[in-house]
Amino acid sequence: MQTGFNYKYIFSLISFLLLTFYTNGQSKRVIKHDGNFITEYFVLAGDTSKKEGAYKLFYKNRIIENGNYINNKKAGKWQFFSLDGILEYEYDFDSGKVIKLAGREKEDLKNMTPCLFLGSPLIPYLYIVNNIHYPEKAQDKHIGGKVILALKVGKNGELWSMYLYEKLDPILDSEVMRVARSFPRNWQWLPATRKGTNVDGEYLITIEFEPEKQTPFNQLHH
Repeated sequence: MQTGFNYKYIFSLISFLLLTFYTNGQSKRVIKHDGNFITEYFVLAGDTSKKEGAYKLFYKNRIIENGNYINNKKAGKWQFFSLDGILEYEYDFDSGKVIKLAGREKEDLKNMTPCLFLGSPLIPYLYIVNNIHYPEKAQDKHIGGKVILALKVGKNGELWSMYLYEKLDPILDSEVMRVARSFPRNWQWLPATRKGTNVDGEYLITIEFEPEKQTPFNQLHH
């Protein structure tokens, strides 16, 4: 009868466990193309459904989002850029605070921060520009100008209402509202703050209609 430890078995088991841990811990680079968007990030080799490590989002080869994932969750400091590569703001997912904002001093952020889309501001206005249609009636009348869409964001970060802060023409006005009502429900918004306390706020998107181009040209304001 055999007695004592089966050292060969124990060694094989330990080797298997170490190999499994090593394999699952390795990162695999993923690059995805979606029209003008390119997403570059890393996943665990042992579970490709989980992002782990650096993440970058490009639009027309210009970076618009940059940050890191830990265990499939955004962590640490993330930077969000406009189309021209200017930093719009920086957000710390660990503290849940805006730590940099274009045109604002750091001390100013303690007193007030505006309502923000949690991501590059390009995302919501590109959603509009890619889904809006310039109605034929508006084209025939050569209607041009701007419509300003106002999104009401509550102190808990919920997008609860929207209206047109500035109207242009009933035909174009209704088209802007149609697209805005279809915003993805999983989008996240950062409420405005006053002296460190969340308050209700508004996020404005300006849509410029140029009849000669038959497409809207969008700008963001917040």
